[in-house]
Amino acid sequence: MNDSILLAGDIGGTKTSLALYSRDAWPGPPLQRQTFANRGASGIEPLIDRFLATAGLRPAAACLGVAGPVLGDRVRLTNLDWQIDGPALARRFGLGRVLLVNDLVATAMGALLLDDASLWTINRGRLVPDATGCILAPGTGLGEAWVVRHRGRPLPRASEGGHAAFAPRDDLQLALLRFMRQRHGHVSVEDVCSGRAIPALFAFLRQRQTVPSWLEEELQAANDATPVLVAAAVAAVRNGRDCAIAVDTVRLFLDILAGEAANLALKTLALAGVHIGGGMAPRVLPLLDRDRFMAIFSQGVYHEMLSRIPVRLVLDPDVALPGAAACGFTALEENA
Repeated sequence: MNDSILLAGDIGGTKTSLALYSRDAWPGPPLQRQTFANRGASGIEPLIDRFLATAGLRPAAACLGVAGPVLGDRVRLTNLDWQIDGPALARRFGLGRVLLVNDLVATAMGALLLDDASLWTINRGRLVPDATGCILAPGTGLGEAWVVRHRGRPLPRASEGGHAAFAPRDDLQLALLRFMRQRHGHVSVEDVCSGRAIPALFAFLRQRQTVPSWLEEELQAANDATPVLVAAAVAAVRNGRDCAIAVDTVRLFLDILAGEAANLALKTLALAGVHIGGGMAPRVLPLLDRDRFMAIFSQGVYHEMLSRIPVRLVLDPDVALPGAAACGFTALEENA
């Protein structure tokens, strides 16, 4: 066991990334890193077993960013039937400490480490130093968090805001809410603003629009409709392939994302800026129109304040992994 080595993890609904970081080289790149598909795994333990068996290094502690609410050093994942117990993991792998944090806490900390090359600016705005910042991340689900500053240090705060009720902003979204309520008793923002929401948005729009025969064939052959619809939308705007319904599906997703980003900015008074993370937004970047996004984002009584908030999209898909390492090293320093 090496006292300077930390195991960091980013555990989502679809995949798990694990890495080993050295305190001596922090915030440098990981010493070892590997990503696993969660499908077929009984829990996080066999994945950690596989990773450490090939890594050749034994960590002294771990910090895992997990897609779910952390309660008493334990978490049940929101979109995966796994339970993770921090003390039990520490005993099994001989670790001095296992810290569990919400995955958006890790993402928020990771976003603070990014340079401009890893960010795409939607609105430059005017950053207010030492103010609160927030992040929302549509991936398999929708995560939300914010960061306050205390004595110059960032303090990320977890949230399950993605499961708050969806609030439509126009007649089309109102019709979408009615459609979704036929499927769900409670319609959350995540139900209409995430990777798994894309097929639902498409199902709603196909009641109003024509679906090309080639798209129907691709969807019938696919196990997951989301990448098919995203690829069709991107091809339509890049190459001119006719697929209006796929384009409108992604644009509806982006419109809802803009509205929810504004909601989170207002609730946290995020004058230090809004980051948009997760795997979905970078994949649909060719369809993201800055003016359209900000026209939705900066509405209402505080439209002038909202128009001055920096809004940036995180291009690095692995930002939560160094973010988990940052949380872990910070916690170890505080307890030293």
